[in-house]
Amino acid sequence: MPTHKITSIGLQTMEDFHDKLQLYSKTRMIPKVPVKGSFAVHARSEYPCMDEVTASRRDYYKISFFTKGSGIFTMGEDRFEINGPTLFFLNPREIKTWKPTSSPQEGYYCLFTDLLFEDSRTLQDDIMLHPLFQVGARAIFTLTPEQNSYLESIFRQLLREYNDNAAFKQEALLIYLKLLMLEGKRIASQTLMPERPQTAAQTLAHRFTDKLEKQFPIEYPNYQITLKTAKEFAQVLNTHPNHLNACVKQATGRTVSEHIRQRMLLEAKLLLIHTDWQIAEIGWCLGFEEPGNFTHFFKNHSGQSPHIFRAQ
Repeated sequence: MPTHKITSIGLQTMEDFHDKLQLYSKTRMIPKVPVKGSFAVHARSEYPCMDEVTASRRDYYKISFFTKGSGIFTMGEDRFEINGPTLFFLNPREIKTWKPTSSPQEGYYCLFTDLLFEDSRTLQDDIMLHPLFQVGARAIFTLTPEQNSYLESIFRQLLREYNDNAAFKQEALLIYLKLLMLEGKRIASQTLMPERPQTAAQTLAHRFTDKLEKQFPIEYPNYQITLKTAKEFAQVLNTHPNHLNACVKQATGRTVSEHIRQRMLLEAKLLLIHTDWQIAEIGWCLGFEEPGNFTHFFKNHSGQSPHIFRAQ
């Protein structure tokens, strides 16, 4: 058997190894940064929120971490008195207002849009399906000192990454953002049921509610929703109305028609409160061609006419 004489054994350094990888080079790496307008994080001490935020919607998600101060926050029709460390998860679709009741106001907040996840459909789905970003979630949590301390450390790291120009910047931002979302779910777990794998009925029900919510908010009086009945939703979801209704009822306890009716009623109330549109215009936006039909619908399900509701 032939033998080979070994004259020497070379030493390969970690630097040599890295230099041979395509991901590394001896030149400074140019970091990938979020698409402009897709992400921001700030400390309230440096970039305070507006003294008073009037009724409005956004085109971005927001995680707000309030460490000091107090104020009155509303989401939709619900009102919350905030005092001390609080964590908020805010979706783009619901109307919010904020009015401070003390000074100073301290903490952090980060904003992001779907553009942040343009390279990852999985991450985008994580946001869309995250329980604390769903309409009606009311994800507003009073924090313990331990939770407050941990969240403050995450936000400080997130802010540092945002202001630096280091390699793998976007990857780092996404990691800290996912940590915030995970910690939010942990905090919420005291009141929310544990997550379980979705059944086929739950998946179809989620697709239905997603289609329903994507018709809102109504931002202009010349926009009219296109899906108003179980049959219309079943058609775009490629299923039979009876099957859709059975799955939605099983997953949520309410029928398709009940979901549609309650969502339209909520939007009608919000438009009556926060806009000066004519009642006939609001009715048309919600698919009622005749003003009388909208008035009948609103009175039948709210107990009062649109005129009286707006006046009150």
